[in-house]
Amino acid sequence: MKERERVGRAGGSEWSGRRVLVVGLGASGFAAARALASLEAKVKVTEGASSEVIEERAEQLRLEGVEVTTAGHGDDVDADVAVVSPGIPPHATVMAQLASAGVEVISEVELAFKLARCDFVAVTGTNGKTTTTSLLASMLSASGQRCVAAGNIGLPLIDAVFEVPDDGVIAVEVSSFQLAGIREFRPRVAVLLNVAEDHTDWHGSFENYIASKARIALNQTPDDVFVVNRDDRAAMSVSEGIASRVVPFSESSVPENGIGWKGDRLVWRGREVVTAERVPLAGAAGREDVAAAAGAALEYGADVDAVGRAIESFEPLRHRLEVVAQDGGVTYINDSKATNPHATLAATKGLRDVVLIAGGRAKGIDLSVLRATVPPVVEVVALGEASDEVDRAFDGLVEVTAVGSMQEAVVVASARAISGGSVLLSPACASLDMYESYVQRGEAFSRAVREVVEHRPEQQKGSEEHGDD
Repeated sequence: MKERERVGRAGGSEWSGRRVLVVGLGASGFAAARALASLEAKVKVTEGASSEVIEERAEQLRLEGVEVTTAGHGDDVDADVAVVSPGIPPHATVMAQLASAGVEVISEVELAFKLARCDFVAVTGTNGKTTTTSLLASMLSASGQRCVAAGNIGLPLIDAVFEVPDDGVIAVEVSSFQLAGIREFRPRVAVLLNVAEDHTDWHGSFENYIASKARIALNQTPDDVFVVNRDDRAAMSVSEGIASRVVPFSESSVPENGIGWKGDRLVWRGREVVTAERVPLAGAAGREDVAAAAGAALEYGADVDAVGRAIESFEPLRHRLEVVAQDGGVTYINDSKATNPHATLAATKGLRDVVLIAGGRAKGIDLSVLRATVPPVVEVVALGEASDEVDRAFDGLVEVTAVGSMQEAVVVASARAISGGSVLLSPACASLDMYESYVQRGEAFSRAVREVVEHRPEQQKGSEEHGDD
């Protein structure tokens, strides 16, 4: 563990001998426990679930002298501080026990900030976080910064802290859950992409959800930058009264003192950054993510030309506006990561003649806002638990066909699609009614598309091959 013996902002002595309870043994909890143990904290870990991965992590921690229980969180919350997994909601029993015992509760984002000396640039929002964070890291790296992407994007933030040198920077994707548990976390550049109804079951209300997102700028100073979506009313409301310098971005224009699109050119401070034809992301949502990431990178100090090159060479992430095939003049787009209506509304912007595949587990969210996708949506295929809700959402607007499987959904959608249009999987719902994750759902869509394309008669493929799309 010598490689983890690093002194952070507050100094290593802050943790030596302190009793720390880590609640949750996911990837971030595992990383937090190992880092704290290396700093000679007295660490105890609790986990309520059991799996092969959990047991492997538990055994590894026990070998490193950490007390671990996988039999639930229990009643023993005797600790100086608790690092709580973002999967633990505020109304969970263990949270009430920690509050009653007067234990300080922080998120792994806060812990990572305390352990690090490098800068942070942070991205949050209801939709687009992963793509924007990945873009941002690519832009900073292309400009010569020693940078990694971390957080919800895959690499645990605490692991990234030990990889990035003091003069480096971490591009971190942060959720509303993680932001609820910050105290001192201060990103040099913070990005708020958008705010729409989501996770109200965790936060209790939409107002609480917005307040949690707003915490990304809580500790910023006038030396810091807050990049915000000028076209999103809820996001812009967060910018009122904050200490940092506000830099707006827009998909549809160039805001004053900001960054945005003037026709097919992305413009920042009068300079062209990239043209639309060089952007490898589909639709208006892709242009929005590019503008946000470029604004954050450039305000941090990235080179304009390097940012343009990073955009052009960027490989779209799996399951987020991912073009999986083009056949017969039809573009097939996998947007399985769209687990709420706002994401689906964003995905359809800028597309033409869309046959939309939607549905899944609605999480109690009102799907009627999907009516605003018409046009460009011209027909809908409804799948999963929320099929009836999807049908009601589009009642009287477009035809809705209910199906029982992803294979059937793609077959039906393909038959209804027209040249120049799209078949778009953008469910607006969670995947857990039929799949283990949005990843598994997206992979099922991609497989079904490949089968449809491979079995289409050759004479029906000519329009794409001759460039008619």
